Amino acid sequence: MRSLIIALSVFTRIPMPNVEWKKENMRYIFCWFPIIGAILGLSEFLWHWAASSLDLGCFIYGAVATVIPIVITGGIHIDGFMDTCDALSSHGDSEKMISILKDPHTGAFAIIYTLVYFILYFGAFTQLYGNTGGVICLCAAYVLVRAMTVILITSTDISNSSGLLHSLAEYNSTVVTSIITVVWIMGSLAAMEMASVLPALISIIALVLFNILFRRMALKKFGGMSGDLAGFFISVSELMCILITVIGGALV
Repeated sequence: MRSLIIALSVFTRIPMPNVEWKKENMRYIFCWFPIIGAILGLSEFLWHWAASSLDLGCFIYGAVATVIPIVITGGIHIDGFMDTCDALSSHGDSEKMISILKDPHTGAFAIIYTLVYFILYFGAFTQLYGNTGGVICLCAAYVLVRAMTVILITSTDISNSSGLLHSLAEYNSTVVTSIITVVWIMGSLAAMEMASVLPALISIIALVLFNILFRRMALKKFGGMSGDLAGFFISVSELMCILITVIGGALV
């Protein structure tokens, strides 16, 4: 439970009691990481239900739905997305990319790609309005994305020994985390398939491929994973899942 409290205090804006960051309290942080996706999914589902009950327009629904993950997480993953966009857009060597990733300043490419990101995110949500099955599928995808992120982090070297991700991963219980993560993946996939089979199948295939390709890129260009890279992976994976849900739902 102390690991849960630390995970929620780091990755969300939900008020939590203070817990000391020591070995025994940090062993199971990554076991609880997918529960943040469950909180996001539940929040999105409740907002969809409320907007439908109040007969609100699709644009106000899409706007609030887009903002919900930012409000709950505090934008921690988008921050990593922006930093990684700047680094990758430099097209420099590994050393230059790593230095840009550590630079606290925000570059033009980060702003441009973030605008594109939110336009697509908002547009996809407006298309999901009224599609309860699609919304449930997306809600479960939030859990799946974070479970896949745990696999990516625990199977890849951490590039920055002084970063937050290294601090969280240092005392991680690999065996327990692996078992719990598989349970999260199976549960989220079951929920997605019950809601909408085609988007669920496409989403898991896309996430597995993206996981493999992103891991190779992280090792080649950055020497391993970092908190910013994990934020990029989560952000892109979420957008990918919502677009797949919208397009898959249209095909069905």
